[in-house]
Amino acid sequence: MIDLKERIRGRADPGVDHGGSRIFYANGDLKSTDVVQDALSRVDASVTCFANCGECLASIRHGGCRLLVTNVPEPADEGIELLTRVKSAAPWVPVIMLVEPGRIDTAVRAMKAGATDCIERPPQADHLLSAVRGALHNSIDGLPAKPLTDVEQSVLQLILEGMTNGQIATALHRSRRTVEVHRADIMRKLGARHIVDLVRNAALAGLVRA
Repeated sequence: MIDLKERIRGRADPGVDHGGSRIFYANGDLKSTDVVQDALSRVDASVTCFANCGECLASIRHGGCRLLVTNVPEPADEGIELLTRVKSAAPWVPVIMLVEPGRIDTAVRAMKAGATDCIERPPQADHLLSAVRGALHNSIDGLPAKPLTDVEQSVLQLILEGMTNGQIATALHRSRRTVEVHRADIMRKLGARHIVDLVRNAALAGLVRA
């Protein structure tokens, strides 16, 4: 895991705190990394590089990622698998995929799997910068610092179905007090002040099951 700020000296002061946004960059290659560095150095965010998908996914599960940018070398199975796992662990994290030129099939697979955008690599810096800014702008304000746990996701779905705390406690074989604690944690993580906020933010985060 490498802090990208250490690799863009002269473009941005590596000693400066780049705000609350954290961008992860995975599977960098020689053709794309310089362009990605140039684009991301102009965003008010801290950026961390990952050499492999496993390390990146583990950090995303730990929480705090605001945006993932990742290369998708062919064959694309590993990149699509990373995207699928990210969307399972943290559905609210937007993902920009850098795909091989002309690989419409890979772009279609990525978009169907939940990618926010697909850009041919090596990308043009201005194009990538625009996509990054758009993804950050459209993400939820006050994103959860950590992903919801499996139990919290179950509680959330039952809340969205209109169940009371007592009904949820019965359905999940837990005490009412435990459900109340989970509910409070869910509201906090999704930045919701009331139930309407919760429904809106859960939908925006991709947490509402069909």
